[in-house]
Amino acid sequence: MNTFKQLAAAAALGLASLATQATPVVIDVSGAKSINQFGEAGNTVWLIDIGANAVLNSLDWNVTLNATAPSSLFDMLVSFGSSSGLDAFDLAPDVIDGFSGAGSYTGSADLTGLGLSVGADGLLRLEFSEYTKDFANGVVEGQWASGTLTFDVTAAAVPEPGSAALALLGLGLVRLRLRRASTAR
Repeated sequence: MNTFKQLAAAAALGLASLATQATPVVIDVSGAKSINQFGEAGNTVWLIDIGANAVLNSLDWNVTLNATAPSSLFDMLVSFGSSSGLDAFDLAPDVIDGFSGAGSYTGSADLTGLGLSVGADGLLRLEFSEYTKDFANGVVEGQWASGTLTFDVTAAAVPEPGSAALALLGLGLVRLRLRRASTAR
């Protein structure tokens, strides 16, 4: 009977291994423009498929920004979240430089405590915007000249139907065998 318990434990471990591992999603932000404040027309908005119900664990950035005077580098934002845009979190790569011109920035943020995930459509929404609007609507205030945003993403565990059915069938057979062995005593 000890062998059957080991088989059951192995089957349970097999099901646990269906859980997914974190995967980096690298997004080239070169050419994105920040024009207006968040949610206003004209901003660069990208929808990136990262998988249904994927969870965002961390974010690393390595970017070069250009801000046109009188706008400043710390006004430039990228907001990210689900495709609805209603749960967006902001990243301002530069929170210090209150001047126009170019600047390069690197950093990282741990997102695990925030519970960020995309919806069933699997789309991560990025919106490039300005914290403060310095020009008339529709006028570009900043450009993400180059660089990347790298999200560490854990995909929702969705086993193939055939694999899940076979695993459940195997567990059922192990349980049946354990039950028969215990009643035979």
